[in-house]
Amino acid sequence: MGTSTEQARQAVAATRERVEVSADRLQARLHYDLDPRQRLRRDGAKLAAGLAVVVLVGAVYVVRARRRRADAPADQDWIASMPEEWRQNLQELLAEAAASGHLEVPRSRSSRSGGQSLLTKLAFRAARTAAPMVLSAAAARIGRHQGEATRERGAQL
Repeated sequence: MGTSTEQARQAVAATRERVEVSADRLQARLHYDLDPRQRLRRDGAKLAAGLAVVVLVGAVYVVRARRRRADAPADQDWIASMPEEWRQNLQELLAEAAASGHLEVPRSRSSRSGGQSLLTKLAFRAARTAAPMVLSAAAARIGRHQGEATRERGAQL
C-alpha cells in the first residue's frame, strides 16, 4: 500500500509541475501578446496603413466641405452672370407666365400645409402610396372578370 500512495504522490507532483510550466508559458505568451511595444513592432505597418487611410479620408472630407462652402449657390448670382440677351428673354418668359397665371407664387412652409391636421396629412400620404397598388389590383381583377365573361360568351355560341 505504501508504494501505491508514493506513486500517487509522485504523479500529483509531476502533474503540478506540468501545470506550473504550462501556466508559465501561458503567462509569457500573454505578456508578449499584450505588450504594446511588441505589438507595435509586430503590427506597426498595419496600424500605420490604417491611420494613413483615416487621415486621408478625413482630409478629403474637410477639403470637400470647404469647397462646397466656397461654391455655395446662394453666394452666386447666376442671373447676373447671364448674357444680356438671355436675361431679357428670361424676363419676358417670366412676365408671360405671370400674366397667364402659370407662375406659382412661392409659399412659406407653414402655408403649404393648408391648415390640415397631422392625421389628415398622413392619411393623404398613405392614400397616395397605396393608390397605384389598389388601381393595379383592380385592373387585374377587371381584366380577369372580362376574360371570364368573354370565355362564357364563346362557350354559349
